Amino acid sequence: MDKDILTAALGAAGWIVAVITLVMGYRERKSAREEERLSKTLDYFDGGSQRRSIGISLIEGVWLKNPRYHSVLVPLVANQIVYLLLSTESRDAHNERNLVRLVMILKAIPNLKQNYFDKWADVCDAINRKHGAGEPKGIPISEPTLKRWAEALGGEIQA
Repeated sequence: MDKDILTAALGAAGWIVAVITLVMGYRERKSAREEERLSKTLDYFDGGSQRRSIGISLIEGVWLKNPRYHSVLVPLVANQIVYLLLSTESRDAHNERNLVRLVMILKAIPNLKQNYFDKWADVCDAINRKHGAGEPKGIPISEPTLKRWAEALGGEIQA
């Protein structure tokens, strides 16, 4: 009888180890696929306004709801906002809409100012520099819109 119990316990232990190994392998493969997909998403920001728009769509649809990746996305989005506000010479409708969408993404990040202060400050600084037509380059944005963006991000326009 004891031999039967020992055999059953060893068999059960073998199945438990097999199930744990299977679950761990699944999680590792899932994580690797997510990281590969995130890398491909980031590649869309190396190009023109159409590619940027695709990357923004992927962030909106796939990545924004997963806080695990915010530490990668916030610097990217903040940099794109600064670039479009202050540096780009491409002033087409796509880039204008991309800029608005990027600001909305940044607004959706919980505790943005507390968790990503440097990136938050970069964006607020860019908004302030653009306000009052201080920066000739970049996408033209109305002063009321810049003010609303600053307020929505928890900042304010400097006089």
